[in-house]
Parts: sequence; structure tokens; C-alpha cells
Amino acid sequence: MNKKNNSTTSIKSDSVSPNSTYYDFMSLFFFSCYLVLDFLPDFKSIEIIGTQFFYLSVLNCIIVVYLYKNPSLLSQNLIGALKKDSVFKTYIVFLFFCGITLFTAKNISIAIVSFTELLVVLTMFFNLYVLFYKRLYLIYKVSFIVGISVFLQTSFTFFHLFKEIKTNAIFTAISNLKGNTGNINVYAASLSIKIPFILIGITHFSKIKKWVLTLSLFLAALTILLISARAAYISMFFIILLFIVYYLKTNTLKKSSFINVVYIGIALIASFIITNSVFKYNNGKDRFESVTSRVTQIVDKKEASINARLTYWNTALSIIKKNPVLGVGIGNWKIESLTYEKAYIDDAFISSHTHNDFLEIAAETGVFNGLVYLLLFILLLVRNLKKIVRKNDSTNKNVAIVTTLVLVSYGIDALFNFPLYRSTMQFSFAVLLAFTILNDSKKEVEENKEAENSFFSIGVIVLSLLTIYFTFVTLRTYQLEYQIKYSKINSTEINDRFPKFPNVGIYAESFAEHLAIAYYNEDNYIKAAEYFNVAKNINPYLGIPDWYLHKIEKSKGNNDDAYKYAKNAFYMRPRNSNYFLDALTMASKKKDTLEILKIHNLFSSYRKMPSNWKNTASALYNSNYKIKKIIVFVDQGLLSFPKDTALLKRKRILTERLKGVKNSDNLLPQDNPVSPLAKINYMVEAKKLGDQLKFEKAIEFYKMASQENPEKRVILQDIGICYYKLNKIDLAIKYLKQTLNDPNLESGKTEYLLAGCYMNLKDKENGCKYLTIAFDKKYPNTEVLLNKLCK
Repeated sequence: MNKKNNSTTSIKSDSVSPNSTYYDFMSLFFFSCYLVLDFLPDFKSIEIIGTQFFYLSVLNCIIVVYLYKNPSLLSQNLIGALKKDSVFKTYIVFLFFCGITLFTAKNISIAIVSFTELLVVLTMFFNLYVLFYKRLYLIYKVSFIVGISVFLQTSFTFFHLFKEIKTNAIFTAISNLKGNTGNINVYAASLSIKIPFILIGITHFSKIKKWVLTLSLFLAALTILLISARAAYISMFFIILLFIVYYLKTNTLKKSSFINVVYIGIALIASFIITNSVFKYNNGKDRFESVTSRVTQIVDKKEASINARLTYWNTALSIIKKNPVLGVGIGNWKIESLTYEKAYIDDAFISSHTHNDFLEIAAETGVFNGLVYLLLFILLLVRNLKKIVRKNDSTNKNVAIVTTLVLVSYGIDALFNFPLYRSTMQFSFAVLLAFTILNDSKKEVEENKEAENSFFSIGVIVLSLLTIYFTFVTLRTYQLEYQIKYSKINSTEINDRFPKFPNVGIYAESFAEHLAIAYYNEDNYIKAAEYFNVAKNINPYLGIPDWYLHKIEKSKGNNDDAYKYAKNAFYMRPRNSNYFLDALTMASKKKDTLEILKIHNLFSSYRKMPSNWKNTASALYNSNYKIKKIIVFVDQGLLSFPKDTALLKRKRILTERLKGVKNSDNLLPQDNPVSPLAKINYMVEAKKLGDQLKFEKAIEFYKMASQENPEKRVILQDIGICYYKLNKIDLAIKYLKQTLNDPNLESGKTEYLLAGCYMNLKDKENGCKYLTIAFDKKYPNTEVLLNKLCK
């Protein structure tokens, strides 16, 4: 495997031509261009994949034109060989059934986007197949190029890490280690899947190249370990272990073989020691406690993300059972899973993906196609293992071990994440597919006819042009969503750029809903209601349109309609705290005590918190419910939360009212002349004004409440929330920061709110800093947001 021991292979001899050096260079050059994928800016796209897939589409087209202009590259028997390959035919069957769901998907717009991304990968595969046809002897140069790419990636990452450590806590900085992938787990997986190339390079090259690749391996391993992404942990250790076993078995026990293994071992051990030292010195907790503790969490069902994945998988099985033939449509998981997720995901968050590509494909495109997709991986594994086991040329074996290990890495990630929808992982998949097929030199077929070559080139050019159009439109849509989220553009701007597809954003909110919210904020309730109803037809499962429609009707004084919409929103997403509170408010206005208790019981069955009893008790009181019964109700809450001060205080006040007002259980507080609470309750009035979206006035009452009770710093938190609603972010931060470190406000809510403020200001550093603190304090939903916004 050392360079000096490698002879010219049969692969090389088959491909010698007058222009061989030039074609070799161009193949490596275009391969390097694909790796530029990992260094692209996002161009203010809400998802980096929008930029990346558009770049890949353009690059694919450039390469296809180059191939068309060099017909000698297509004059060989590569097309005929491809048509007879079982792996390729299985791949085409998989794509065919994905394409069929374009006609059956419930949301065709999302299906078009997802299928276009698959076609980008198909075109990328065609290009790699032609570029490296009978050029697999370039595998060692490819490995060095990959090593340089990883070195640059990780070097940039650590440069930003050291820069961020100067102003933020180290674990906040580590949580932002996501390279250019948009997600901390995707970044770790994208490094892990490149390690097989680095390993083959370390054992092949000598001197400076060996040291450069060893350094790349060290930086890649250190990044993966610091990130603490469990799927990447598993794949990295499996890859290195399997490679060492293969290397020592295929190379006689020589000093040079052990030295090469020592290089690999040094890089891995050094990264392990440094990571554990960083975690221990900084008193890391949870995912940052230690490498070994993070590994043990892989099988801990009580761990939040593990439990979430199991739930997603159960949802996938339910969808498969209901739609076994053609599924719900490629890419449609993010909408069709919502009816199931309402029972286990809080507020308006969604899963976006199944976190298991095999189950997601079966759910989206049917059981048969799910099996086809699984068969593709089995065929790839068998094909490569045969090459490794049989007495083949050394280059064939080395290509086979690289593709086998890439397959292992991709397969592990596919079991726990969603590489099928991540461009950086799809490039590795295209390389895996192309190199595996090219490495199988079974039988010769007749050389391609000129007409067939021309048809092939023109067909791929047309395919690449189609993908350019669709990925460009998708990129523009992602850029619009970025502006909606972070720039607060108005309804006219959204309307002028209203997208054709996708018609929903990355978190499944329809763009009709975004437009409706913009109209709502401009007090154009007629247009807002019109587009909220359009949004309900696109995605009726989040409840947001009904929630806003309830606000519109309430502002008009139509309490009956407002009540109907409030209930619709709540029962659509019964774990949403805003829907819960507004449903209680409207039920209280209607004096519907049975509905109040029903709403309370359902919400508390999912999210059992002491505040539930406090809020429901207020709604019951305002509905003239008997005080004795309300006390009994509060006692039920105290059974679960016996030391909760708010509930204990609520019971005390109710008991005082019961004693102070004989035979007047149904009187409201303001009607009770002898009650000590007969004067204006500034907190109650502020809350009412907040419900009416009159935040300026609510702030006045909150400030008066704060003057009466300066020790209650939670009031400052409420003021901060009001300022946030008014988009006065600086004032919101000012008041929220006054509640930091308050012993009575240790739930993490303040940090959670501050994170929202800083994200609104596009200050991602501070946003992620406070979100991480909220996560450390176990504040609900922070892990989901960390994964989406900071990792």
C-alpha cells in the first residue's frame, strides 16, 4: 500500500491515451469543484442546502457541457456497461418510484423540490462515472484532495471557535461548530464520511503528504469528538477499526505497516485526550460531560433525542401502515407527520424528518420502494466486499475498502439522521455509487455508438438545465423565507415575491400564512383572513391560521367565532401553550366551565405544569365557578406540586374570598366590596391588555404592578415580553437582563426569551449563548431549537 510498492494497475493501462494527463487533471479539477460545496456562503438563504443544490446544478451542467465537447470520453463502453449494472438499475428503480409520487403526493410543491434534489444527485453520479471511467488509479490523488479539503474545513472551524471563545462560554462556542452545513450533526457526519479517503492516503503516501493527512485526520476526529454527535462517533470508530483490521490483514506484518497504524493511532488518541481534557476542565455536562458518557447515551432511552427518534420512527410506521403502496409523497413527511406529532411535540415545532432515511422513504414513497432503497445498500455492500475478499489488483481492493467504509458511514447516518436530504452527504453518496460501479470490471460490452453518446450527453444536459431552474427558484424561496424571519418584510414585498414552490417553509408554515401574518400586523384583517383560509388548505395541521383568525374575530367583538377558532387551534395542537391559554380565555368569556376543564385536562395530560392549575383556576373564577370547587381543583394541582408557591398563594386568596363573601360564591372580584382585592389588579389588567395585543398599555399596568411589588422580578420579564412583541428589542433585552440570576426565575425562560431577542437582531452568537443556557436549565423545546438554529 505504500507508494513505492504500487505498480501500474490494470485499471490504468486500459485508459492510456494521448490526452490522458489532461483528462486526469480535469477529472481531479472537477472533483475539487464538487468539494467547494463545503465552503459556500449561504447567500442569506434560510437553508444552506438551497445555495448548495443550486451550485451543484450549475456545476453539473458545466461538467456535462465539457463532456459533450470531449466526445472521446464517451466513446468507450461506459454507457453499455452502465445499462447492464444491477446496482445502477436498482438505483433507477428507486428514483422511478420516487418520481411516481409526484402524481400522488398531497403537497406536490414539496415533492417537486425533493425530487429535484434527487435528480441533482443522479446528474452528479453520471458526471463522476464518466470523469473517472478507467481512472480509478487516481484514488490516491483523490484521497489527498479530500484530506486538504478536510484540513481547510476544520481549520476554519477552529479559527472561528477560538475567536468565539473570547466572548462566549466554551460550550456555547462548541455548539456553533457546524462548518458550512447548517447543522452540527450534519457537519460531523460530513467529516466522518471523508475519513476513509484520508486513511487510504495516510497508508499510501510518505513524508509531508503523510503528515498533512495525519493532521487532517486529527482535526476531523477532534471536531467530531468535540461536537459529540453520536452517529458520527459510531461511524468514525467503526471506520477506523475496520480499516486497521483490513490494512494489517492485507499487508504482511512489516515495520512500515505498524508505523502507518501508529500515525492513525496518534491522531485518534490525541483528539480523544484533548476532548476529554476540554470537557473536564470546563465542567461539561450532558453531551459535553465526556466522550465515554456521550457514547453511553446512545442506548439510553430516557435521553431526550433518543426518545424523540423512537417516537418519530413509530410515527413513520403508522404512516407506512396507512399508506403502504405509494406513501404520502416524496418530501411530504414534514406535513403528513403533523397529525401524529401533535401528541408529542410542544408548541409549533415539527420534526421535519424521520431521522431514519429508510423509514422516511418507505413512508413517503411506499413499502416496496423502501425495500428497493434498502436493497441498493445491500448490493453496494456485497459488491464491495467481493472486491475486498477476492484476489484483485491492489488498487481495486483499496477503492473497494474506501467505498465500503463510506457506505458504513453513510448507512449509520441514514439510520439516525437524514443524509438523503443533505447536499454534502449526497455528494459522498454519488462518489460511493460511481466508484463502486466503476470498480466492477466484469465483462466488456460493445463500444457505444455515436448516436447513443450524443443522446446520452444531450439528455444529461437537459436534465441539468431543469435542475438549475428548479433549484434556483427554490433558492429564491429560501432567501424570501430568510427575509421574512429576520428582516420582517411587509405584505407587498412578500406578495411580489410569492413563491411557486415550495409553498411551505422549512418548518412547514405555508407562505400564504406568512403573507397573512404580514397583513395582520398591518391591521388589514380582511386580506389576512383571506390568506389564513388559503394557508389552512395548504397545511391545516399547525393551527396557526385558526389562532390568528380567533384574534381577528375577537378584535371585532365576534366572541362566538373567536371561541370557535381558538378551540380549533387548541385541539389541532393541544401541546401549544399559547393555544391553551387563549382557549381558556375564550371559554371563560363564554362561561363554559365544562370546556375549561376539558381543555385543562387535555393540555395537562401532555404538559403537566403547576401554572396549568393557576391559569385554569383564574378562568374558572372569571366564569363564576363556585369558589369551593375551585379550591378543590387547586388542591388537585397541589397533590402533584405541593411546594409550588403560586398554587399555594392562589389557594390562600381563594380561601380568603370564600370566608370574606358569604353566600356570594358567584361574584367577580371587582364586584366584591369587602374583598381586599377589590381595587384594580394591575397584573390582571396588564394580562387582559396583552391578550388584546395592546402592549403599550399593558406595559403601563405592568410597571404599576412592579412599583407595588418590586420584589416580583417576574413582572420585569413580562414587560420584556411586551417590548419584544412591539419589536422594541433593545428595551426587551434591558428588562429581561434584570431578571437574570433571580433565584425565583431559574427555569431558563429568561434565557430562552433573550435568545429570541438576539436572534431577532441577527446576533447569533448571543442568541445561541442564551439558548444553550436555557437548554442546560432543561427549559422545554430548547434542544430542538439548538439543533435547528445553532448546530
